[in-house]
Amino acid sequence: MKRLDQQFFARNSESWVGMKVDELVGFLLPKCQEVITTDRLRQKISEHPTLKVKFGIDPTASEIHIGHVVPIMLLRQFAKAGHHIDFIIGDFTARVGDPTARDTGRVPLSPEQIVKNMETYTSQIGKYIDLRMLHIHHNAKWLNPMTLQEIFAIFQQINLSEAMQREDFRARMRNEQAVSLAEVCYGVLMGIDSVHLGTHVEIGGIDQLLNFQQCRKIMRQFGMDEEVILMTPILEGTSGDGKKMSKSYGNYVAVNATHEDKFGKIMSIPDRLIGQYFRCFADVHQRELEELDAFIGENPMEAKKQLATLIVATETRNIEDGLRERESFERKFSHKSICHEDCIELTEDTNATILDALVKSGQFKSKSELRRLFEQQGVRSMNEDGEVILSPEIVVGQVRGVVRVGKRRFFQFRILEGG
Repeated sequence: MKRLDQQFFARNSESWVGMKVDELVGFLLPKCQEVITTDRLRQKISEHPTLKVKFGIDPTASEIHIGHVVPIMLLRQFAKAGHHIDFIIGDFTARVGDPTARDTGRVPLSPEQIVKNMETYTSQIGKYIDLRMLHIHHNAKWLNPMTLQEIFAIFQQINLSEAMQREDFRARMRNEQAVSLAEVCYGVLMGIDSVHLGTHVEIGGIDQLLNFQQCRKIMRQFGMDEEVILMTPILEGTSGDGKKMSKSYGNYVAVNATHEDKFGKIMSIPDRLIGQYFRCFADVHQRELEELDAFIGENPMEAKKQLATLIVATETRNIEDGLRERESFERKFSHKSICHEDCIELTEDTNATILDALVKSGQFKSKSELRRLFEQQGVRSMNEDGEVILSPEIVVGQVRGVVRVGKRRFFQFRILEGG
């Protein structure tokens, strides 16, 4: 049996300084949905022994999920190869608000909120990248002192009608929602960041494409060589319904979640997402993709366990932590290993909904409490094949294995004779 978890974990601590151009690009591309452009990326790496690689975030929230970590894993590859990482904290742009995919304008953050959010954000991403590898900047340092004359000189080159063709802006105008001039200029501010830093390569999610295109225009306006853009995919959530990972959808894996919760949620993803998650969280080379996909196709359950092991181990920087969590999962979630004293046994009609059956158990304060747990994907069946997220409408006769509600309550259903 292949142990990809241990193989990929060993790569986490490798130094890639001096790696040949094509070899490095072979590791970078599996993490990218789009690159502008691959040829220019190779050329930049060849021309600059130490690239200036930029990644920016606006600290709009204090808690993040592993979907936010996807570009960090790509950034980490450049850091391992010895390149200069400019990590931009958008303390100025957070007051404007990134309009990408928004149906309303963002509420501007206060300086106090920005500082508080940034403290928790950096502590969380520090689990996946050594913060000592980052050159941290606050863009208010160079954006605040700009004069109106300097700003207007840049804005005179901006085609407003072109900027307003963005679908997110057009949708808001159709719905008579305001689009502020500050939001229209958001990509311009990102471009000024790149000009100030002399950026060679910028990293971000594919949803930032329009902002990145604006960055490149601003760099051209200043007579600079355009930055190369590497865009990572938007990670699909654990529920497998095609929606992006989001706290709003309840389909997320929080960075600050317990190892047990992380492992269990990764085990709940549909098989079709295993490959995407491996590409996002492991250093996979292009030449290994076919073999990886074949392994997943032949052994999806084993591949999923190795993926979950790798994600936990990457966070703690200790493969033993991941392996211990796997052992715990297999012991706890195996149908045979959950003892009767751990479970509350319920006898129900085969056509009763699981929601009604659990309410009748008397273990919950109200039906509303249970509905919230269902909405948070906190009700799951567990058997030797892993976890399945349950909906409140599923009937008892369709449930396989033990039902876990929340983290520590277990139920086993017996079908009422004649039911």
